[in-house]
This record gives sequence, C-alpha cells and structure tokens, in this order.
Amino acid sequence: MQIHLVKDYNAMSACAFDIIANTLRQKSSPVISLTTGATPAGLFKLLVKAINAGDIDISNTVFLNIDEYVGNQRDVYTVHTFMFERLYNQLTQKPKYFDMFNAGTLNKDYEILRYKHILDTYPRDIQLMGLGTNGHIGACEPGTPFDASAFCAEHKASTIESTMKLYNITREQAPTHMFTLGFREIMAADRPLLIVSGTSKADAVRRLLEEPINESCPASFLRNHPNFTLILDEEAASQLRKETLEWATR
Repeated sequence: MQIHLVKDYNAMSACAFDIIANTLRQKSSPVISLTTGATPAGLFKLLVKAINAGDIDISNTVFLNIDEYVGNQRDVYTVHTFMFERLYNQLTQKPKYFDMFNAGTLNKDYEILRYKHILDTYPRDIQLMGLGTNGHIGACEPGTPFDASAFCAEHKASTIESTMKLYNITREQAPTHMFTLGFREIMAADRPLLIVSGTSKADAVRRLLEEPINESCPASFLRNHPNFTLILDEEAASQLRKETLEWATR
C-alpha cells in the first residue's frame, strides 16, 4: 500500500493527475477506469488541459468507468452525463475506445455480462475511486460481500442524500440503484487508486486505515491489494491517530 498525504483538494487532484498521466505516457495501450462526482472533478480539469495541450496522447487509450446509476442515460446525475460534460465533449483528441454501463438498459443481467466482457477485453492499469462517507467504493455499500462480482446495487440512505446534494435534485428524482463493479473486478486492476478529500470523509478514512478489514467499511478491503494507492488531504486525515500519520508519511 502506498499513501500520499497532501495539503488540500487541489493537491489531491494534482497528485492523482500525476499518477494517471505517468501511466498514460508510459504505457503503449493504457486502460484507465474512472469514477465521477465532486471528488475527481479537479482531476478531470487537469486531464482535459493536459490532453488538449498535447502533453498527453490518448489515441491508444481506453477509458472505462467503475459504475453507473440506473435511470435515464441523459439525466443530470448519470455517469454518462458527467463523462461527456467533463471529459469527452471537451477533448480535442479522442481516445481509442471508451465504455461504461448503460444506465437505461432494459436488461440489467445482460448489461452486467456485457460490461464484464469489456473488462476482460481491456485489463485496467488503474481503477480510480472515491470514498463514500459510509466507506463505500463504487456502489459497493456496507455489507457487500468481498467476493462480489459486478452487480446492480441498491443505495443506502447516505449515498442517496449525497447524490441529491451534489446534483441539486429531490428525493423523488434521485436514483436508488446503481450498476457497479464488485470487489472481484476492483481488485483485478493493476492499481486501485483511491482519492479522498474533506472532513466529511475523515471517519471513513479512519475506519479504512485503523480498523480491521470488514464488510462494514467496504474500502478497507483495498488494503489486501499490493498496489493499492491512497491519496488523502489533511482534512480527510484529521481523525487518524498520530501513529497512523507517522506510518503513512514515512
């Protein structure tokens, strides 16, 4: 496990960008699986700027995503909307290929099988993730078995509330289910990369690093991956013990 403790959100975004940019530059056919929401928004801005400036060539890159809400594909909250508004529509060059779960599919079982085939076709160099306030990653909520494969998850109340706040939508408008990679797929990536910022995530970070690996904090399972990389800012690390901080920064 590798931990980067940085000052603030901007530093977290820059650190994550450096890791992803290095992979994009060094690999001949890089595969990057992304996440969406407030946490990676700054990272996306840095990626767009570097790609459009010609500092990074993505002509042989594959972009994937860890999850997708179930609903109208073009609704404001979907991963599809986020990816096109924050990345694909802003790029002056296009990746070799991109894919994600289909939010509006009428056959959920088929869609899961289809996307698992895509993952098998394009092994991931990096799986980017954010951390939920309850410790979830992707849509693997507390209680998700550690042997779970890709599935359609039902959101916990805290996740629904976060979605409502982020996208300024009502409880009736908020999605209640989400396609997600399971732990099997997450751990199959060469490098799981978790980025965390803010005091609202501090308790989840404490549970991730200081409590035993347990399904009550899904992100804790990442500690079993030899290349797990965690980037957190000072606010997110604010509940960690002094000994943990010393260990994390040595």
